[in-house]
Amino acid sequence: MQSIFFRIYMGMLSAVMLIALLVMFCTYYLSQHRITEHIYHNYSGTFHLIGEGVARHKGANRAQWLSAIERLSDLHFEQHYFDEQRLTERQVGRLLNDKFLYQVNSNLSSSQVYILLPEEQAYLSVELNDYGTSLIRISAFLMLNELGRHKGEDRLTALTKLRAMFDYPIQLKKLAELTISTTHIRTVKKGDIAVVLNVSGTSTPTVMAYAPLGNSPYTLVLGSIPFFDWFPLSLIIAIVLIILVLMAAASFYLVRPLEHRLENVDAQIEQIAKDKDITVTPQRGFDAISKLSNTVKHMATRIHKLINAQNDMVRAISHELRAPITRVRFQLAVLEQGVNEDEVVNGVERNLEELETLIDEVLTFSKLKREQPELQLEQLTVDSFINDIVIHHQQAADKLEVSLYLPISTDITVDAKYMNRALSNLLLNAYKYAKKRVKVGFEIRNSEYLLWVEDDGPGIPEVNRHEVLSAFTRVDESRDRRTGGYGLGLAIVEQIARWHQGNVNIEQGTWGGAKVSIAWPKDIEQSSVLAS
Repeated sequence: MQSIFFRIYMGMLSAVMLIALLVMFCTYYLSQHRITEHIYHNYSGTFHLIGEGVARHKGANRAQWLSAIERLSDLHFEQHYFDEQRLTERQVGRLLNDKFLYQVNSNLSSSQVYILLPEEQAYLSVELNDYGTSLIRISAFLMLNELGRHKGEDRLTALTKLRAMFDYPIQLKKLAELTISTTHIRTVKKGDIAVVLNVSGTSTPTVMAYAPLGNSPYTLVLGSIPFFDWFPLSLIIAIVLIILVLMAAASFYLVRPLEHRLENVDAQIEQIAKDKDITVTPQRGFDAISKLSNTVKHMATRIHKLINAQNDMVRAISHELRAPITRVRFQLAVLEQGVNEDEVVNGVERNLEELETLIDEVLTFSKLKREQPELQLEQLTVDSFINDIVIHHQQAADKLEVSLYLPISTDITVDAKYMNRALSNLLLNAYKYAKKRVKVGFEIRNSEYLLWVEDDGPGIPEVNRHEVLSAFTRVDESRDRRTGGYGLGLAIVEQIARWHQGNVNIEQGTWGGAKVSIAWPKDIEQSSVLAS
């Protein structure tokens, strides 16, 4: 049987692994989405400028222009045609619509960019391994190239066009107005593009690019441009919160059923404490809580049966005690008057004997009901066993004719002590109610032994035959305390039969009286006896 704590541990471990896989899956696709959004938002203008630049140049000039772009950015461009069918129909559709297509590779560390070539059934492809510096440099170079193509008012018009293509600020400033380090100033003076990373506290890092505008005193300033951060603080906080929420939910759904089952067990125990009947469906499973719940249920059922039996016994004993006590009181009152003293004293003694007999019967029955003994099973010869009991109670038979029906002499497996008590009770019960004859018999039916006693007395009505197996039960005036007994004899017989994995049956005998039989299996085993 698995420990409940082991099952909780395995459940939590499985939940953690599932949550980890879910977080990794979500993080992967979230990163793909963030990279794509970053490129489209900040560098779509860059790829449009590349496409327009390629379209402006023909032949050798195009090759020279692309070569210059490659030297500056460390990128390598390849030209492809649509009839090569390298792209899917969906990718071609997006390329024609947006003029460029961006696809993040599965490893997330690189991506592919496809740039549409105007007026041609072709496109450029380039692999990006950097989502920041190289793209900023090529963006600045392309802007310088675009502005260098114009002079005077046309250059301002071109600057306005560039500003419309990009979402970040694009300005022209004199070198002296720039607030950057001396090192970056020297880089700009040498005619190179300076890229500056700005990191301020917990905010998203940004970059700015400074590119000299030819021989003019102006510098092209790009930015600030958001720098792509793989794990920004906001994303980390969101992931941690998601993990905590999922862990809390997993813990709740793992522990809640166990808590609910423990609440059911607690409710059963509370019902036991309040002496209420409980009717619950047995818990399914092999864990400790299921075992505890079923144990509590069986215990409660047993306790209620014992309490009900005890209450019935107390009520019956109270009723049985009243009669002899009342008679003793009456006889004592007569004794005070000095009338028939000897007869009264004898009556008092008889009533005291009756009380003593009643107490002895009650104690015997109570002991049998309370204890589940380990039967001492042994093999006995049925002829000798029955004959010894009949001879032992010969005096009680008085003038009755007692006959035996023993067609088969065989050995039986029983507890001699208890089966002796059961047969004695049946025999004495028959002696009390028989008119002239009593018969004791033994048979073997199929896989059972059958031991029975019948008399020619008034018998027991069929509707009452089950009732007389309960303690303190008598069905009519012909079978009352005036004949002796208190309704415990057959109840004791029924208990002993049950211990032997058998039962008691009452029917009408061949003489019209009661025939009471005990049936128990031939192959009774000690293990099955203890299990009962």
